Amino acid sequence: MKHLFPCRLGQLSRLCLWLGAAIWLGLATTARADLVWTPDGGWKIEGGVLGPIFGDMGASKSALQAMNAAKTAQEAGRFYSALSQYDQVISDYPGSVFAPEALFQEGIIYIQRHQFETAFNCFDRIVKRYPDYPNFNGVIRQQFKVADLMTVERPYLWGWMPWFKDPDRSYDYYESVIKSAPATEYAPMALMKIAFLALERSSFLDRTESSAKAIDALRRVINDYPQSMFASDAYLELAQIYSGMVIGPAYDQGATRQAVRYLQDYLFYYKENMNAAEAEKKRDNMLDVYARSQLLLGDFYYYYRNTNRAALIFYNQAITLAPQSPAATEARAQIDKIAKGVLPPMTPYDMLFGRYNDHALSPAEEQGRIEKLATEAFQVRTAEDFIETPGQETVETISGTGQTTDDAGFAPYLNPAGMPTGAPPNPSQLIPLAPPSTPAPSPQPAFP
Repeated sequence: MKHLFPCRLGQLSRLCLWLGAAIWLGLATTARADLVWTPDGGWKIEGGVLGPIFGDMGASKSALQAMNAAKTAQEAGRFYSALSQYDQVISDYPGSVFAPEALFQEGIIYIQRHQFETAFNCFDRIVKRYPDYPNFNGVIRQQFKVADLMTVERPYLWGWMPWFKDPDRSYDYYESVIKSAPATEYAPMALMKIAFLALERSSFLDRTESSAKAIDALRRVINDYPQSMFASDAYLELAQIYSGMVIGPAYDQGATRQAVRYLQDYLFYYKENMNAAEAEKKRDNMLDVYARSQLLLGDFYYYYRNTNRAALIFYNQAITLAPQSPAATEARAQIDKIAKGVLPPMTPYDMLFGRYNDHALSPAEEQGRIEKLATEAFQVRTAEDFIETPGQETVETISGTGQTTDDAGFAPYLNPAGMPTGAPPNPSQLIPLAPPSTPAPSPQPAFP
């Protein structure tokens, strides 16, 4: 007996442990049980071990009765009565399986009553308090729907009084969807909605701010959801936004560079897409604008400063940026004119005072000035010009002319025919230079 007692005690302990585990598992399964509504049978609990007896348990039976009464009133259009019953379930049985379902049904009613903010708050309470709610995806879907409705529908105060539209609130609702469900397809969809809404609501006064908001959302689509079905559209929309900022070749070309970069990235990742041909055409147009900006600078030094060295630097840069563009063709023609010693037409200033003399500097000063121009023309673009795509690396290749190019296809310089490739040449040796159109005056002796 002395030896049997510990054995039976051990068996009893194990039996209690098994019974406790079974009760815990049953309660856990009950918490995950689904509520299913049928017009004939009302709400029923399915999917839990204790589901068949859950409706007969005291307080739960009262909650089930309140849920059935609320749903019946909701189906009949008696929203005040339904909301009252759902509120009772939420306040009296907050830990039951009925509470999140009551909040969900309240949100549906508030959407029908055009009380969008209240509806969104109901769904948001489910996300924060009941993350294991079986219909969680349905909650996110309804939140997304409310954000959409806020952009086009007029809300009602107290469910009956029309009020002013508030599309700006949609930005916050879309961001909430992204935060609540970042791993679902609703997240990139919400970012695209933010971008389109910002562009749609942009005006002359806040165009810069709206564009910045749209650009931020589209970049987040590309960087955070590169495999999403919306990523290709994000590239095109970014290129469209930046190309819309381009005023012309005579102005800053930062927006042009960004448009070219996003179009090239699109053509790299989605070259088989149906929009690839249109994207390629737009990229060529943007490259022509970029090259033409260098052509204008070269024309300035050729026609108004008689500085062939500086002009040749910018003409070569125009050819480097877009070799097949109309601007490159014009640049080649200008280089041929300089090589043949053709002088530019005289300006009114030249007719009155003689050709503009930009060679009055000493040889050392003139060489320093030319080198500065070359540095500014061929300087490496800053990091902010590069797209921030996870995993993307800058690949250095060698072009057909033996030049080093980056992943966007830009070459920092263009070697003239017959020049050795490899290290960048001295800026003064880019092409054979013609003698200055007007020789520098000889220094005059000082008066005694």
